Amino acid sequence: MAGPTPAGGGFAPSGLSIRQRLVLIVLMAAIPMVLLSVDIVWRLAERERDNNTQALLYAAHSVLSAVEAQLGNYVAVGQALGESPALQSGDLDAFRGEAERAMIGLPGAWVTLISPDGQQVMNTLLPPGDPLPRVPESVMVGARRAFAEKRVEITDVVKGPVAGGPVVGAGVPVLRGGRPAFYLVIGVLADTFRELLNTRQMPQGWIAAIIDRDGNFVARSLDHERWVGRPASAGWRAVKHADGMAEVDSVEGRPLITATSPSSLGWAVGVATERVLFEAPIRRTMVTAALLTAVVALMSMLLAGFAARRITRPIAALEAGVVRLERGEPPDVRTTGVPEVDHALFALDTAARTIAARERSLRENESRIAAILDVLPVGVGLVDRDGRIIVGNANYRRFVPQLVPSRDELRQELWEGWDANGRRIPPEAFPSARALRGDPVWPGVELFFRGDETQPATWTRVAALPFRDEAGEVSGAVQMIVDIDQERRAEEERRTLQAELLHLSRVSDMGQMAAALAHELNQPLTAVAVYIGACQKLVGAGPLEEGRREKLGELLRSTSEQALRAGEIIRQLREFVRKGENELRVVSAAGLMRESCTLALAAARHKDVVVRLDVEAPGEILVNKVQIQQVVFNLVRNAVEAMETSERKELAIRLVAARDRMVLSIADTGSGLAPEIADRLFMPFVSTKAQGMGIGLSVCRNIIEAHHGRISAEPNPGGGTVFKFWLPLLRDE
Repeated sequence: MAGPTPAGGGFAPSGLSIRQRLVLIVLMAAIPMVLLSVDIVWRLAERERDNNTQALLYAAHSVLSAVEAQLGNYVAVGQALGESPALQSGDLDAFRGEAERAMIGLPGAWVTLISPDGQQVMNTLLPPGDPLPRVPESVMVGARRAFAEKRVEITDVVKGPVAGGPVVGAGVPVLRGGRPAFYLVIGVLADTFRELLNTRQMPQGWIAAIIDRDGNFVARSLDHERWVGRPASAGWRAVKHADGMAEVDSVEGRPLITATSPSSLGWAVGVATERVLFEAPIRRTMVTAALLTAVVALMSMLLAGFAARRITRPIAALEAGVVRLERGEPPDVRTTGVPEVDHALFALDTAARTIAARERSLRENESRIAAILDVLPVGVGLVDRDGRIIVGNANYRRFVPQLVPSRDELRQELWEGWDANGRRIPPEAFPSARALRGDPVWPGVELFFRGDETQPATWTRVAALPFRDEAGEVSGAVQMIVDIDQERRAEEERRTLQAELLHLSRVSDMGQMAAALAHELNQPLTAVAVYIGACQKLVGAGPLEEGRREKLGELLRSTSEQALRAGEIIRQLREFVRKGENELRVVSAAGLMRESCTLALAAARHKDVVVRLDVEAPGEILVNKVQIQQVVFNLVRNAVEAMETSERKELAIRLVAARDRMVLSIADTGSGLAPEIADRLFMPFVSTKAQGMGIGLSVCRNIIEAHHGRISAEPNPGGGTVFKFWLPLLRDE
């Protein structure tokens, strides 16, 4: 490969430089051409723009004059009729004749006479005696304004209840004795104003329109039937009170150049043309100017071509070198005689060799990284800000083919997870979405993947960390997906076994409290038998007098209460023994503790224990009702048994709301806890009873910790032991 000849360790410049040659070309061709082109195009474009603007403004003022003249006729006739002696005297039959004669000079118009409360009392469109409807509320708004200001009001376009189409008119307030008597309206169909627009013979492509005070179309030269009575575009309504030019969008969404002319009567007229049509003459002028400029430029380029020819070959050599470099090939370095080009070719050759070496190193590194990622047992991927995969191993692409779930709406339904409060995690709270917002999610959250054609249904743990560029901005995210399906299955099996253990524990507890429960049931059932016997005696003693009848009713009510009491005890027993440990419900803490204590305190009353119960603290908790009942039952039963040999048998149960938790304490006056067992009290198979299995308190601890709470025991200052456990209060969110 031939190269440039070095001189003194570098290149020896020769000939004119590229800068010098380009300056010569610019001086000979570019400057005169640019100056001439700018001047010609500017002057001609401004002239055409001014001509088009003046034509639109003239057309708008002309249409406005015709509209105001038309409205003036209605106003004049309305004012004349408003002063009619027949109307002032209330002779509506005579006034109707005057109104019909006046309408001969106003083709298509009619007279409507309206009472101050909005009821039509006369309409020349209907024969005398026909029922007349009420006018729209928008007409009465204008009527109230006309009476208040004592002037003629041009009505907005409304759907005429009698005319059956969009109508407008001139409303004249009629006063009698200084007070409102009638509102006289000279009505006319909005089509009348469309005919007025159609007679203006405007150029093709122009659109003329009239809008009322509220910005609704009264008439439109294009698609009048479609748009009459409907709002004009927001842009035109914003400038309808300004006299002049504006750029707005049409109601069809096309850009318009509009000339607006407002009327003193509240209406406005606009004449517009599409921007393309408005600028077409300007473009034609610019094309003409461009052709003239091209002629001048051609002459300039012919002069500049001679000088440019000297640098064509060096630039072509430089371009060829760049093309070869783009293809990954080294450039063909040869001396061109232009110093800048020779330096550039040499630099390209050096850059090509460096890039080739770095690309080989980069490919080797990528192969190493890919090999490492593919042997990982977890899915690992790097995604950009849009959630698209940049790098990902096979385990990752099983779950995420292209986009992360938070950005892939079609696959979002395949992923689901729940937070600590049992609410479903939305896509915007997925780990990938949070990491792309700069929020690290580690060690991750559990999400269930429903499965697709590449991966069966699987429980996963997903973690994500934000990936930042050199400026510290989040440019992507690193995401890890771990298959925990076997771990979850093992956890489910453990929960099932634990549930069976809890159920067996409750059944065992019921055997120990059978005597107390029998005593509890015996009392209401004995009372029922006694009350029924008394009722039989009253009924068998002869006719029922008033006093005996009342006594009989009282006995029957007592019988019902005792039967309900026995049924409630049995219901609580069945609920306590049944399975159902997986149901979480929002319940009142006080109500749950009252129910739990009712069953648990049966043995306490049977063994002469004095009970102080204070569980009325307000608050709600999310719990498994049966499991919490089991905890309370175990703790109360243990407290009662601990006091069997005590002289003082007092049991204090108290529920307290403390900040974000509910605390239940159960204090007894028993023998207390031995120091050697206090530290191991809640461990499995540790018991203070001779015949105890040592699983009751262990079960209690597992239940409370599964509900995100804690349980503890401490000495009672008055002798005995205090067991406490707390559960988190349900937050409002």
